[in-house]
Amino acid sequence: MSTGLSEEELMKIAVEGYSESLEPKTLKGYVPNVFDYIRRCDSVDEAFQIIDFLVSRGELPEKVAGVIKRRIREKGLRFYGPKKQVGYYVEKYR
Repeated sequence: MSTGLSEEELMKIAVEGYSESLEPKTLKGYVPNVFDYIRRCDSVDEAFQIIDFLVSRGELPEKVAGVIKRRIREKGLRFYGPKKQVGYYVEKYR
């Protein structure tokens, strides 16, 4: 897995959802994770496609993916944070 987060860390976020404390302080060396990609999605279907893609590449454990999908179905797409619009990183980290 190249996300920089362990399976345990991913699972904790999958269960608990978004927290502003999860935002990186700097982008130097930062590697986006499944939650960053989900926050760019416009629909649940799009998010599920991203999740399935990351599982197929071995970048996201299936167990974590299942929890993420279940939480999205139960709590909605924005359970993992507000949508990241185009230019999000430029604005936040300039």
